[in-house]
Amino acid sequence: MQQLCFVLDINQSLIPVYHPQANPVERKNRDLKPRLAMMVGNNHTLWIEKIPAIRFALNTSKCESTDHTAAYLTFARELRTLDQVNTDLRSVIHNDNFVPEFTPYLKRFEGYMSQIKENIEMSQDRQKTHMQINHADQVLTIKLLIWYG
Repeated sequence: MQQLCFVLDINQSLIPVYHPQANPVERKNRDLKPRLAMMVGNNHTLWIEKIPAIRFALNTSKCESTDHTAAYLTFARELRTLDQVNTDLRSVIHNDNFVPEFTPYLKRFEGYMSQIKENIEMSQDRQKTHMQINHADQVLTIKLLIWYG
């Protein structure tokens, strides 16, 4: 292929064009920016105070493809609000059988993880089918100019 490109005087570039949608950090920033703009309003000095509340909201919102929250996938439990932490701590201290309950919980979580993987695969299949339906095949001909924008 390289020889063919050399003979036809084609400059072959194997590096893809930057694609911010594929970068997970860019996706998180894209989710964060409108929420931050709504909460800050015209007082832009308050942005640092609003980030924890926004992160909590993003981490506790249910993902459509996994059917679980990001916090549950990361910590194997849902995040608690401040009220739940104050009342829940007393029940943990008074509860003697905390350790024996942990093993069945991990087994249930393992089952959830396999279900989550299936949900992700089904979601990817739906997206692929939707993309194929709405995407027209391009017919390329010889000497067709292709522009990269």
